[in-house]
Amino acid sequence: MSNLFNDYYLNILVMTCLWAALSGAWNLMAGYGGLVSLGQSAFFGIGAYITAIVYTKYGVSPWFGLIAGVIVTTGLAVVISWPCFRLRGAFFSLATLVFPIAMEIVANNWSDLTRGPSGIAIPFRPGLDTFMFSSRWAYLIAAFILMMIVYGITRWMHRGKLGLYLIAVRDDEATAQSMGINTVKVKLIVTMMSAALTAVGGFFYAQYILFLDPPSVFSINISVQIALLSIIGGLGTPLGPIVGSLVMTPLDGALSQFFGGGPRLLIYGVALLGAVLLAPKGIVGTVKAWRRK
Repeated sequence: MSNLFNDYYLNILVMTCLWAALSGAWNLMAGYGGLVSLGQSAFFGIGAYITAIVYTKYGVSPWFGLIAGVIVTTGLAVVISWPCFRLRGAFFSLATLVFPIAMEIVANNWSDLTRGPSGIAIPFRPGLDTFMFSSRWAYLIAAFILMMIVYGITRWMHRGKLGLYLIAVRDDEATAQSMGINTVKVKLIVTMMSAALTAVGGFFYAQYILFLDPPSVFSINISVQIALLSIIGGLGTPLGPIVGSLVMTPLDGALSQFFGGGPRLLIYGVALLGAVLLAPKGIVGTVKAWRRK
């Protein structure tokens, strides 16, 4: 019984770190560049599926799948996002929403490669070469490292020229262009960074959960969840995604444990609404504002 409890709490911690990393990758785009994308689940799903396919179908190391997933998602991010940069605000968000919907349709219908709605079961063969571990502690360490890498990149960007350029673009793109900032280049760089880090999260998810089907990785709910954690924690702050995940992921896990789907979603929704109303700048932003008084 104690092992079951330990596994349950360790799983919550693993998912907290993973969600924080994914939300942190989104925060690079949305929090600093003002690019509120709803297509992150596409990058997440592609990273997960490529890892699973090269391992189960072709017998290639998942590490190769990680590299391939990062390359493919980065390339797709450029191809898909570039035309969307002409759009502003909600129009950009709606345009990016098409990507995960399209990818879920492809994954459902390309059954020769993805096994369609049946999904892909990944055989468990523990070892560093397969990135599979018998202990959840190993996964927790790996997830924590990924979270801290994303945090470190965000801190670096927050203090560097790229962060300043992105904030200038977010606040007033026309003025940023008049100052000599290549706005398209800056937005492409941050989009590629975000896509690559999200694909790494997909790789981790595939090797941790060991089962994929289209709704589990391409769902719009995943994109929304990723965004909400940064919004609740503090958009445009390095700590925001981590704080948001520390608050909301255990809450979601507890609600799943004690309530069914309907009541869980209702309570979770009320908690989200309360957080947004009470702390419109996010938890980190609200605490900073309170400390200045």
